[in-house]
Amino acid sequence: MKKIIVDGKEYEVKDKSSYFDVSKIIETNGRIPYLVKVGHDVKELRRTVKDGENIEILYFDDEFVKQAYARTATFMMLKSINDVYGDKEAYLKFKIQNSYYFEVKGKTINEKDVKLIDEAFAKLVKDKIIIEKKEFAKRDALDIINENKMEDVRLLFKYSYKPTIKLRYIGDFVRYINGELLYHTGFIKYYKISQYKDGLIITLPVSNDEKQVEVKIPGDKEFDTLNDSTNWAEKLKINTVGKINENIANDNFNNLVIMAESYQEKQIGDIAEAVKKSGKKFVFIGGPSSSGKTSFSHRLAYHLIALDLKPHVIACDNFFKERVDTPRDENGDYDFECLDAMAVDLLCNTIQRLLNNEEVEMPTYNFVTGQKEYKGDTLKLNDNDVAIFEGIHCLNPAFVPTISQDEIFKVHVSALTEMCIDNINRIATSDPRLIRRLIRDIQTRKISAKDTLLRWDSVKKGEEKSVFPYQERADIYFNSALIYEFNVIKNLALAKLYQIADDEEVGMLARRLIKTLNFFLSATSTEAIPAYSIIREFLGNSIMGVV
Repeated sequence: MKKIIVDGKEYEVKDKSSYFDVSKIIETNGRIPYLVKVGHDVKELRRTVKDGENIEILYFDDEFVKQAYARTATFMMLKSINDVYGDKEAYLKFKIQNSYYFEVKGKTINEKDVKLIDEAFAKLVKDKIIIEKKEFAKRDALDIINENKMEDVRLLFKYSYKPTIKLRYIGDFVRYINGELLYHTGFIKYYKISQYKDGLIITLPVSNDEKQVEVKIPGDKEFDTLNDSTNWAEKLKINTVGKINENIANDNFNNLVIMAESYQEKQIGDIAEAVKKSGKKFVFIGGPSSSGKTSFSHRLAYHLIALDLKPHVIACDNFFKERVDTPRDENGDYDFECLDAMAVDLLCNTIQRLLNNEEVEMPTYNFVTGQKEYKGDTLKLNDNDVAIFEGIHCLNPAFVPTISQDEIFKVHVSALTEMCIDNINRIATSDPRLIRRLIRDIQTRKISAKDTLLRWDSVKKGEEKSVFPYQERADIYFNSALIYEFNVIKNLALAKLYQIADDEEVGMLARRLIKTLNFFLSATSTEAIPAYSIIREFLGNSIMGVV
């Protein structure tokens, strides 16, 4: 027998008991145990209990549980599609909000297909098939990977030193899964499968109550932007980690940089043409943290200059309220992410006076003193002048409530990575922004990696409230993700993440990012990256100054 402590209460269990066995004998108040936490580590229920362990049960309100729920559900989706269509290649193309979008190559999904896949998925849930994890010597694992036509996984581990590879099984259906999974297929009780575009989506719970599944149809602009970027990367065969690593191993990194930067340059040029065609005097650029709004606004400005316009880039951070008037969050910290932190009246008055053809003195916010300063910088909009405002609230109509939205050309900027590991393992679209922010905070704001990770949940909550609800209001989307950026910021980020990998508060998040970054080969040189690149805003040596 073994003695353990679960959520502060002592239990005695049999020697070979698993955490799943433990979950059946403890009091859960009707909640479903999904994973456990022992010390700094999150563990799956399939694992065996050790004597003397102090165990914390994790429920759906835990972020790691939500991630494991999603991984398990998407694994089951591929299995269900395989059960219906056999060898047809299906893949998870990307995630938007709480929905995961799948396509089947060579097939347009219709309602009849959805019904068949839904029935296959429901059978998996009913059958409660235990999800196995098997570890193989690398050579043996690669034989299985080749037999099951997992070419992207083969490429991934071609550039890995690991002597063994762990594969996951639902019955005889095998895949490589990056991260924790739930104990059996019966845990995925709450979901909705729907037809969407040419494929289908599975929508999963997003609140802390797993019973609440609200299908939010992705906005066309966000979908089309990510779909276009993903299709572009697929056509050039640079859409997976293994393919990117293959290019670097074959000394093709410079070409990757040129292709990615050229793709973005064309998009920015097209946006500049659209701005000029609109005839509007104001461009508002919104988007979440670390999406590259600053660099994008300056690059857009240069394209507008080439079109015989005179742009003026204005950071909305200069319109913060005085520090003493800044609201605080539930922890008592200044909440710089919320709209109430902005001097909305001053901004509206400034824009209205510019519309009236007045000359206006523009503020500069001093982040040390927490006060706006006026240094004699004035602005007046003449015939060819365009004012470009950039900030996280720019697409929220409440940001400029007294100004007609018809006066504003609106652009949403975000880093929607098209990168995936294989047909089921995608890199979270927020990870590039978090790693960008971590590097920038260290290099330019003297904020530690730990503090950046600690604040990330608050940043994301602010974005869910203040940014994403308004993104479809944009006239145009711009995807600032660069296909090669993990390869160039990897070492800078790893050096700091390793220092906090064992930290009690942020260690699990740090280790997850470390695992992701270690999939990538490091770029041998950054010389090919132009000084105007968006990644230079975070990497350093950017020339995107005041226009």
